[in-house]
Amino acid sequence: MRRIGSTPAERGSVGASNCPDVLELEDGDFLVIGKLHLLTAPEAERMNEVGASIGEDESVVLVPRDCILAAMRQLASERGAG
Repeated sequence: MRRIGSTPAERGSVGASNCPDVLELEDGDFLVIGKLHLLTAPEAERMNEVGASIGEDESVVLVPRDCILAAMRQLASERGAG
């Protein structure tokens, strides 16, 4: 397992309850740590409009933009190097 992107501390997250992260497993799948997000009715409606749904074995997790962007930058630079 490895971290993708910067550490939570590097992005200004401090404390046990504020540490979003993106981790890559050995098989190439990703684990995302964020806050459990309970959808509002308008959000659920908008998801339906764009064709997205949540399966019974899935959860919605809110991940801060800076965390995802840091992960994207690292993955993009690795793709260019490979």
